[in-house]
Amino acid sequence: MARATHAILGMVTGAVMALSVAGAAKAQEAELTAELLTHYIASTDYRPTDERKELAASEVYCLAQAVYHESRGEPESGQWAVASVILNRVESRAYPDTVCDVVFQNAHLPNRCQFSFACDGRPDDGGKGNIIDRESWVKSNLIAQIAYRQFLEGERHPDDGLTTAMHFHTTSVRPSWASAYVEVAAIGNHIFY
Repeated sequence: MARATHAILGMVTGAVMALSVAGAAKAQEAELTAELLTHYIASTDYRPTDERKELAASEVYCLAQAVYHESRGEPESGQWAVASVILNRVESRAYPDTVCDVVFQNAHLPNRCQFSFACDGRPDDGGKGNIIDRESWVKSNLIAQIAYRQFLEGERHPDDGLTTAMHFHTTSVRPSWASAYVEVAAIGNHIFY
């Protein structure tokens, strides 16, 4: 009986010690988590959830505008390629670091912007005779939403294969800058570099 009592007492002592060690580890983890959270909130990267959601919605809208205006008549792979070029630029140090800033870079300079729709003087929202094709607009938005989500997750659309393309133009023009780059794809009426 004494031996059984001693064994039970040993098990209880061991369990109490294990709980205290686990409790100390949890306390240390909570302290570390609180420290990291405090550091993150104090950093310049911190954005409240509502602000992050607004930014994401704005980025998707800018990407959708570019996909729509630059490639709505192209095959779906060409629309994905346009989205890839924009997202590649966001990742590049040579361009602004947000989708909207990339899409509308130099938009204030007539015919000198990065994407022609941004500085052609025509409204981008369907006003003043620039009619929006609803089906193409919806498709552009879907592509933009998926592409942007994958971008945030560090992934890319599996069909685009254009992870390095930073430029494109239509086959109807031959810009002087094109000879400075290597062509990586021709999709529909666009050539990608």
